[in-house]
Amino acid sequence: MPKDTKLGPCVHGKIGAFYFYADGSTDDPAFGFCDIELSVQRVAEDTMRLELYCIADGYQSARGVGARHPLKLAVLAGETVLGTASWHFPDVICGHADPMHFAADIRLDDGLFAKLDRVELSRTSGESEPCG
Repeated sequence: MPKDTKLGPCVHGKIGAFYFYADGSTDDPAFGFCDIELSVQRVAEDTMRLELYCIADGYQSARGVGARHPLKLAVLAGETVLGTASWHFPDVICGHADPMHFAADIRLDDGLFAKLDRVELSRTSGESEPCG
């Protein structure tokens, strides 16, 4: 859900988890984000706000570093990308489950807001470091 539902119409959804895996592995996650909630809200004329809330999961012995490898998000209507945002998330600490929030305002013609049908997390690389 958005921080302020009174700002305008909103659509929202949830993704269970998004993990970064060690190179060549399909079962050794380094870190990730769980219980991801996304919303897109019309907040002003020709402006939508994309918000993401999640739990950052520093899995076992690695911490995630978002400075050089942002999480990439796209708002779509069918196969048409209406807007994008990149989140350079703060470090995801090992052995923690910390709440995190991201918001970005994106220009969008008002007539297109009703057509949006999903938000996608794009495939991206990540960086992790050993816990100290």
